[in-house]
Amino acid sequence: MRHSKRSAVVTLLCVVIASLLCAAEEHLVTIATWNVENLGSKTVTESRAEVLRAFDIAALQEVESEDGLKHLQSSLIAASGAAWEYVISPSVGEGNAAEHYAFIYRADRVEYVIDSAGVYPEAATDEFSREPFYATFRAGDFDFTLVTVHVTWGSLASLRTAECRRLSSVWTYVQDLDPYENDLILLGDFNRDRPTHSAFDELTALGVTPILTTAGTRTTFGRTATGGSWYDNMWVDLLFSGQDYTGSSGAGAPEHDTSGSRCSAGIEEASDHCPVWAQFYIERGDDDPVQQPH
Repeated sequence: MRHSKRSAVVTLLCVVIASLLCAAEEHLVTIATWNVENLGSKTVTESRAEVLRAFDIAALQEVESEDGLKHLQSSLIAASGAAWEYVISPSVGEGNAAEHYAFIYRADRVEYVIDSAGVYPEAATDEFSREPFYATFRAGDFDFTLVTVHVTWGSLASLRTAECRRLSSVWTYVQDLDPYENDLILLGDFNRDRPTHSAFDELTALGVTPILTTAGTRTTFGRTATGGSWYDNMWVDLLFSGQDYTGSSGAGAPEHDTSGSRCSAGIEEASDHCPVWAQFYIERGDDDPVQQPH
């Protein structure tokens, strides 16, 4: 009898803790970026959906076709039981480098700000192999603009470095579109190992800082003894977004790995990259009026 009462108490305690965790999650939005590796019309999407269902919104790179994205959307709806929507870019890049970017999000948690999406207008045709794509969203009281990139990959590392250096101009351009929207998040596949690389000096000079900073981080699955590379990340200006950023981030899925240093097990079958994520508060007001004139 005593054992039965103890079991009942433990069960009740578990229910209470689970309820508290769910309530806490309702005050957060989990934002991710993921190179989904050649998402096309014939791609099997169930394993990708199992990974993405852990997030509220994700920036995707290597979307080969909208049909592939629609299949992923259907798999996410089936896996999560929630409604999912997406915003897709036009085709960017040429030849083998051509792809779409996309933002896919839970419609019950995140709202797309209509007509806010756009492709970065290059000053010259060779600035980027694939021009960055941006859009603004809202979760609770937190509105934010995501700018996703997929930096060129080729035999010359100097070309990758050059594109990363130009990202400071992208940041400035998108922020200047709305001087009162300061919550920018630059995220994607940068194809440069570690955020301390000199390729990012222009970004850091603007006060923009990376979310993942742990030495030895790996966001791709490698075939060597040291593992993969640190190509994927998220960048924010903590002067404005610091009050919203919870400090919780990582590579993989939140429930599996919060170390921010290694890809979670089970993701390798879905892509050669690991998603990178960060959590933000959605009920702390908005910093947008900070720069409004007095």
